[in-house]
Amino acid sequence: MAWAMGEPGPSSGPPGMPGFYEEEEEIELTPAVQSLLETSRQLAEQIANKILSFREEYDGSREIRGILESLPRGRLGSENPLPGVAIDSTFPIDGGMDLVGGHLVAVVAGYVGFGGLRARGVRPYDVYARARFVDTEDAHRILPLYAKLVEKAVAHRVLGYVEQGLMDARIILFDGELIPYQLLFKSQKAVSKSRILAKLDDSVAQLLERAQRLGITLVGVVKRSYSRLLGARLGRRLSLNDKAIMSLLLGNGEYLVLGSFGELLPRYAEIIAAEKGVEPRKYQGIVEERLAARREYSRVIVAFYKPSVSHPNHQAVRVEVLDYGGLGLEKTLSMLNKLTNPATGLPYPIDVVDEYTRLESRMLELLRRKIVGHLASMLEAVGGSGALVLLGHTNPEKRYIYEPRRTQR
Repeated sequence: MAWAMGEPGPSSGPPGMPGFYEEEEEIELTPAVQSLLETSRQLAEQIANKILSFREEYDGSREIRGILESLPRGRLGSENPLPGVAIDSTFPIDGGMDLVGGHLVAVVAGYVGFGGLRARGVRPYDVYARARFVDTEDAHRILPLYAKLVEKAVAHRVLGYVEQGLMDARIILFDGELIPYQLLFKSQKAVSKSRILAKLDDSVAQLLERAQRLGITLVGVVKRSYSRLLGARLGRRLSLNDKAIMSLLLGNGEYLVLGSFGELLPRYAEIIAAEKGVEPRKYQGIVEERLAARREYSRVIVAFYKPSVSHPNHQAVRVEVLDYGGLGLEKTLSMLNKLTNPATGLPYPIDVVDEYTRLESRMLELLRRKIVGHLASMLEAVGGSGALVLLGHTNPEKRYIYEPRRTQR
């Protein structure tokens, strides 16, 4: 396996696709910006050292090359996609709006059909929104888990349509991991004690059982992946993460299979524990316990592929697969290859559902104002309008993040 870097590809997607590149905003060179830019050389040196360290590891180790060459790999075909659905959930990147009385948080999740999906009496695409007003300190920590809970609820709805014969989906793509990682690396006791983790664990397990019964293949397309599962094969950490290594080593149209969660995660847990100064066997035992409790989690296959079509970032794509439809891993990856959006290098249904469910922070300010209006009417009769202070921003200086942008005339 040689080092492979693709050629620059086209910068726009197929006809009819939304644009994924925007014009660069002009940035004022304030002292703060200038100070930040001065760190660029130091950061470049850090990144270069990581790349050179891995190259030394790779070139100087028969073990690394031997393991990479022993893993299942091959060439991607261009398989026409079966009818399917892409699912995503999103929430404001800053975690929600901090108000005097608590946090205003919102989650949007939805699905988009592809591959000639036929829907009878139901929509081939849909979106669902959930908003909550919470006054706990751990609201920001819980929000990503709540988003996954809403996402899995959407997936259950899609499977319900399939069960009723209202949809002919054969494959479901998720924007992100199949199994939330908090369900893999926390102890059984910790999962059981947390109401939201226990609920999410049950929802995921039921989802996998239904998909298996219906023969529907599940794929998680993990865009932001910093895992180092390859280190589990070697018993030690490498200088670069898996996605970076695969982006360097795979050529266009190639794929490589790292293995199953059952094979990789317990050994990976040992490496993480050793780095954190935790007892490796104990942490490995926690992961093994979780995989024993939810055996389907251990069957998730991790693979990387680099699309045949050139794209600007030349990145490999990480996927997690549960092939309940019996399609075969190579056929599944070849379908994803066929679905590649040349602008991003990702399957285009993932890009489309990401756009469809996008939730901007400014939407929360519109929601807050609507709540203020309703609350004022409700409290007017009892003279409690002073309570509206609870919906004021705790940090007015950052209110601009949420304010609707005014267009210039």
